[in-house]
Amino acid sequence: MRFKTAKTVIDRFIETKEENGAAAVITRHGIPVFSYSAGYANVEEKKPFTEDTICRIYSATKVATSMACMMLMERGLLDIGERLEVYLPEFEKPFCIREGRKIPCQSIRIRDLLNMTSGIPYPGEGTDAISLTNDLWARLDESIRDGNSMTTRGFAKSAAKNPLMFPAGERWMYGASADVLGAVIEEISGMEFSDFLQKEIFEPLEMTDTAFYVPEEKRNRLGVLYDSAGETPTRPDYVNLCIYDYEEKPAFQSGGAGLFSTAKDYAKLGAELSFGRKGLLSRRTVDFMRQNGLTASQRVSYDWESVLGYGYANLCRIVEDNNLAGSLAGKGAFGWDGWTGPYVLIDPDEEMSITLFIQRANSGTTRLSRSLVNAVYGEL
Repeated sequence: MRFKTAKTVIDRFIETKEENGAAAVITRHGIPVFSYSAGYANVEEKKPFTEDTICRIYSATKVATSMACMMLMERGLLDIGERLEVYLPEFEKPFCIREGRKIPCQSIRIRDLLNMTSGIPYPGEGTDAISLTNDLWARLDESIRDGNSMTTRGFAKSAAKNPLMFPAGERWMYGASADVLGAVIEEISGMEFSDFLQKEIFEPLEMTDTAFYVPEEKRNRLGVLYDSAGETPTRPDYVNLCIYDYEEKPAFQSGGAGLFSTAKDYAKLGAELSFGRKGLLSRRTVDFMRQNGLTASQRVSYDWESVLGYGYANLCRIVEDNNLAGSLAGKGAFGWDGWTGPYVLIDPDEEMSITLFIQRANSGTTRLSRSLVNAVYGEL
């Protein structure tokens, strides 16, 4: 088997019980060249984790959302320098709250959504803007549980009524920008966000296990989400970002966190972006995706440990400084991770992608993902 070290790395993290289960798929020149899994998708039932285990991929969804935006951009339908209100008029008068006063702000640009400089936050703790954001997500959650869910477009309309954390373009801040982009895509395409992804990306790439829900006939392949690893791992007793284990297509289709997929299926996305066998995007567009979009002042707040040595643009981090990143990945390799531990890396120079899936809450970029990437590049 090629990439023997990669297999050894995965086995080690499972054997030491740092992870419960994992599946990885590596593609080169548009085809899978390595596929391996270990551990359990259901620890209690000793159900194996496989490349076909369906996972909640949370923010790895952003890679698909970015690709959708790039498709509209190269068709001349999405202008990333344009004001957001041109596409979603309710964003015409953005504002911030300063010392209890409403302060008008400059327009949000589409590039601000793609580069996470829009000022639109995620739920959390802190300012008046965060408090109102928490209220919005609470209303979204209540609408879902009541069976009368906000739509993707409805969420964006509601978000437009809330204050920004700061004037658009001032700095980087991880937030709900990708969810608003889902509404932009709907407005441009005249289709539901999920239908656009299905028609334009998933069907051409034969991604049959990727969607915003898991139908009844596939439920037996849905992995368990754990809060921890080990002999008796715990499960979270809460729902993050209103992503439930839907059995039917939800009304709110989160461009930032909503997709379910398998390592085998999502690797097809990485294969296309790294090699382009189907030609869904031009090489020039893929090159655009992996160019840093942050200014020096915006990067001051781009300070997570998991992004040291990386630039950022189009909802993805981009390798710039291997030493700071602690990574052997090629410069310009790009991708993202997710709250449940999925990790996607795309390297067009090597015509290679790495897709790693686990199901552990609060994971993001893990020691396993970093070790796997270095093992893969060490064997090239």
